[in-house]
Amino acid sequence: MFLPKNKLKNRLLHFARLCFAGTLLPLPVLAEDARQGFKAPLWEAGLVAAAFSGPAYPAANDETTAAFASPFVIYRGPVFSVGDEGALRALAFANDTVELDLSLGASLPADSEDDADREGMPDLDFLFEIGPQLIWHAAQHDFKRWRGEFDIKLRARSVISFADFDTHGFLFEPTFVYELKSKTRRHLSWQADVELLYGNKRLNRYFYNVAPPYVTDNRGSYLADSGYMGAEIGVGLSYPVRDNLRLFVGANVELYDGAANQDSPLFKEDVAYNGGMVLVYSFYESEARALR
Repeated sequence: MFLPKNKLKNRLLHFARLCFAGTLLPLPVLAEDARQGFKAPLWEAGLVAAAFSGPAYPAANDETTAAFASPFVIYRGPVFSVGDEGALRALAFANDTVELDLSLGASLPADSEDDADREGMPDLDFLFEIGPQLIWHAAQHDFKRWRGEFDIKLRARSVISFADFDTHGFLFEPTFVYELKSKTRRHLSWQADVELLYGNKRLNRYFYNVAPPYVTDNRGSYLADSGYMGAEIGVGLSYPVRDNLRLFVGANVELYDGAANQDSPLFKEDVAYNGGMVLVYSFYESEARALR
């Protein structure tokens, strides 16, 4: 579903501001790993353009779409980084096996008037997530031209509305990631991951509650409970088009069967799909390199 032009323009500006701030929108293509054999620059600047599409909310049968273009700045410090993987990262502890950090995530907004199932209900805000992340580097494999890494990531995040900074609950995300990284080409990598989503009562009620004022002939009252929200299976490719130009494409299959709130009238799909594309042009890299 494409947004009306005036709404799309507002969202493009909104996303551009977020990206320029370098704190909310995760851009996985910008990540660089010293273990790959390539030392990332301490500072990097350039231009980024991206487009995303996916369900308006978990188990929705309507989509939301957004795109933006913006300058970006990355700092990869030994403890604190901005604009790199996870958008904002504060490293508390790290060794070759385990890392503990503070990270952020984000999700797209959705206008209820564009979603027939939520018509007449409040809009869903642009949400960002903040909380601790524990990463276990569980296994590593060396191939002729590739290095394989299997990580287990445990995230516990508070979900907050960007519009009014109101908290909408908590999300627990165990994630299993396998990545193949080229030993010969910088920025070239493949990734596959499986992510499980669990929300507390307040978060699930934000998506699935139907309060009495919003009851219609086709939408009954519903009070959501805490529990399993669904799973995501994703694949992604980071590809170096040129030395200073790289492309990231990714897609997810979202599986909601068995979720705690399948009886909600707002729960419409057992399977959904989302995807995105990010194009990054880097016009400045510092001579100083990141330590990690």
